[in-house]
Amino acid sequence: MIFWQSSDPVQNVQDAVTSGTVTGWDVFAAIAILVIAWPVGVVVRKVTFRALKRIPNLPEEVATDGARAARWLVFLVALAWALNILGVGVGWITIIVVVVLVFGVLMLRPMVENTAAGLLLTIRPVYNVGDQIESLGYQGTVMQIASRSTVLKASDGREIHIPNTEVLGKPIVVYTATASRKASFDITVAFETDLDATIDLLTKAVASVAGILADPAPSVQASGIHNNTITLSIGYWYPSSESSGSNATDGAIRAVTKAIVDAGVALARPTLDVDHGPGTPPGPPTDASKDSDSS
Repeated sequence: MIFWQSSDPVQNVQDAVTSGTVTGWDVFAAIAILVIAWPVGVVVRKVTFRALKRIPNLPEEVATDGARAARWLVFLVALAWALNILGVGVGWITIIVVVVLVFGVLMLRPMVENTAAGLLLTIRPVYNVGDQIESLGYQGTVMQIASRSTVLKASDGREIHIPNTEVLGKPIVVYTATASRKASFDITVAFETDLDATIDLLTKAVASVAGILADPAPSVQASGIHNNTITLSIGYWYPSSESSGSNATDGAIRAVTKAIVDAGVALARPTLDVDHGPGTPPGPPTDASKDSDSS
């Protein structure tokens, strides 16, 4: 059969056209095969993707590229069939070579892109090993910048691998890019509170905490007034490291609480709204803060 030949396809097309052996029905059949092959390829792609997704620990990008390769395989076989009808002997060797090339390009593309991105991160680093970063919703300390992925260690001990192409293509927050970071929390005091005395008291209390920087100095400012209460925002800076933020916040809250109790400052509600700075998820609201939000 002509389908098994491996002669020159271009010459075969010329021979088929000049010989007049190709009829209108042949052309119609060839076009119909190609038209039908496209939706069939889409179905094959979906089925292949679902099948590959069932394989444990298989990266989603591999499943996506494998499904795409299966769709192109269907189309290439249909194309060879259509050419055979038109009298063009493509040959199985040609089909196999083309399929292998297409499959190889699709499967190796993510690996090549991630390797190139890893090389770029090494040559012109956005972050280094030991930095705290956040990307794609994941936050942790950079343990390794590998050829294909950046390895993070989360605060709960999880090891997170983020593809380098994803890291370069999305916003990156580098928390340790500067020497210090800022955190803050709010307290609400009674309306009749002596603000000047209370602000001075709390500023000195926060400044006395070990791990809180003297420069920039802590600040206490009135930031809101509502329902006969006044909100005070307490801000402070601490060194950029994995544990210094939580330690500084713990010390600041303890110092403020002690100062308030010792001085007899009247609080409007017995809660603290803490903001640890960017990248730290807020804690669950207390009943008191829920009531305040709903009012």
